[in-house]
Amino acid sequence: MSALADLLAAGQKVAAHRPWPRANINAETWRSAISQLRDGNIVMAGLWGDASSVHMALRDREAAEIAVLSLDCPERRFPSVGRLHPPAIRLERAIGDLFGLKAEGAHDARPWLVHALEPYRFLPAEGEGMHQVAVGPVHAGTIEPGHFRFTANGETVVRLEERLGYAHKGTEALMAGSDLRRAAKLAGRVSGDSTVAYTYAFARAAEAALEFEPPPRAVWLRALMAELERLANHLGDIGAICNDASFALIHAHCGVLRERVLRAAMGHLATA
Repeated sequence: MSALADLLAAGQKVAAHRPWPRANINAETWRSAISQLRDGNIVMAGLWGDASSVHMALRDREAAEIAVLSLDCPERRFPSVGRLHPPAIRLERAIGDLFGLKAEGAHDARPWLVHALEPYRFLPAEGEGMHQVAVGPVHAGTIEPGHFRFTANGETVVRLEERLGYAHKGTEALMAGSDLRRAAKLAGRVSGDSTVAYTYAFARAAEAALEFEPPPRAVWLRALMAELERLANHLGDIGAICNDASFALIHAHCGVLRERVLRAAMGHLATA
């Protein structure tokens, strides 16, 4: 059996959970999953919470299988994943902000989505000749708000820490209780430059849950729209990189090309 299959077998499988299996597990199995993450046997694909539980989507590195493990938190606490697997730290902080579930043993328990009035405690960097440069959260152009704190020694950046979450809209909570049509619209508004990607993912999840097979025309239209969105984003990013190097002419050309792709996408959408 694979490492992920062993973790699933240790829990109670949830019936009719699609497209991947899910099991309710105890704290001991949750800690075992964290150890497997630390050792690189499995990969974390997601970590989120709800009113009284935390859930972790995992992919087995060898078998390429995906499964979800769920842990009930009757005391509003769960063993920290980020303590041994740093990519989980921000997700644990978001779980704490949204649901009040505390990650036990976490190295970083600062708020992530809640921007209160008290000063935010940025991580320190010590040494001679240090200076800090604060950027944001308001930026020029269309970039999403975010605060970036650079600690530098001359030209060397010793630490860069970002504080995001300014654009948190509570979309997941708005989706709760919605019908599919409204939920699909909300999914498309998660991120303005990735509206196709988010609605595509939502459609796939809904179809898997309902065991519904979309018609071939829908599959091809999704692929076309996703590719147009990808091209538009690449053109925008390439232009922005050139602009950062003061190559304004290429930035302008990329802007024109991006607009053409977006108009082509709008035309396909109107005739779909």
